[in-house]
Amino acid sequence: MDPEIRKHLKWVELFRLTGSASLVCLRCGISPPTRLKWVRRYEQFGLEGLRPQSRRPKTSPHFKLTDEVLVWILELRNQRFGHRR
Repeated sequence: MDPEIRKHLKWVELFRLTGSASLVCLRCGISPPTRLKWVRRYEQFGLEGLRPQSRRPKTSPHFKLTDEVLVWILELRNQRFGHRR
């Protein structure tokens, strides 16, 4: 089992065993929203819900470069403006 999943499962099991959210947070060094997130994911999806999920957005509609701007950026990079390393 993945170490991340094992860690999250430990938090969930400790919460189910004690029923005390504050004890789990203090003992494991996590915040209450973090504990709640992992308990809810476990209840909804089981062990598969304890896998870390990517936070990367699927799309970025607010930032699209036109071909002209992209060519301009590449030309500037080739001119080597800025500090030499």
